[in-house]
Amino acid sequence: MKALTGIGPLYKEVRRRLLECLAGGEWKPGERIPSEPDLARRFGVAISTIRAGISDLAAAGVVNRWQGRGTFVARHDLHPQGFRFSNIYDTRGQKVFTEREITSFQRIAADGEIARKLGLAAAGSNRVCVIEAVLRSGGIAVATMALILPARFFPRLRAATMRQTGENLYALYQKSFGVTVIRMDEWVRARKAPAALARTLGIATGDPVLEVERIAYTFGDVPVELRRRTYEATRHQYLFSHDRLA
Repeated sequence: MKALTGIGPLYKEVRRRLLECLAGGEWKPGERIPSEPDLARRFGVAISTIRAGISDLAAAGVVNRWQGRGTFVARHDLHPQGFRFSNIYDTRGQKVFTEREITSFQRIAADGEIARKLGLAAAGSNRVCVIEAVLRSGGIAVATMALILPARFFPRLRAATMRQTGENLYALYQKSFGVTVIRMDEWVRARKAPAALARTLGIATGDPVLEVERIAYTFGDVPVELRRRTYEATRHQYLFSHDRLA
């Protein structure tokens, strides 16, 4: 095992090296990683340094710590892990959970904007899967969604797969394609509903809607998903909370 360099805070290099191990598949989702003493011997640092690096990964949701059991690679199909990226709430402050109705699926060449956002030019392939859906809560259409996925990461993805599963999409990515989402960037915009969108959401043309665009990343800061959701705005709000300090 290559020794740590000591450049910058050691716990950050521990975190980086652990991420490299995860990206390389050394520990799979749901598996227990080595104990802190074992990792300290492996990297040649103090246990407190290992603990600090793991704490960063736990705060980011990359690993889960269980008292008396150890530290495990996070799985997206475990609650609340499956919904930790959801930031849409109703006017009562309750998180909104939805069901997907897939309306279209196609594989196409990405345009320049999509290729840039997903880093496809550097990857050498601009093919993407484009999935469109209506999101329903309690049977009522509350949003539309467009998913744009780099085809190289999802070679066997089919419309039937999307229609047959009701699970969290990041759980599907992780279990079926070995793609683990570890972070995201989101942009929120307000706009007026065009006629077609208004009909889908049962609102008037020109009513306010909330557009949420997300780029999700796997290990190495590689973008693996562009997601655009548009919610009816008078009954929905966006909330992001930073982790509380202990």
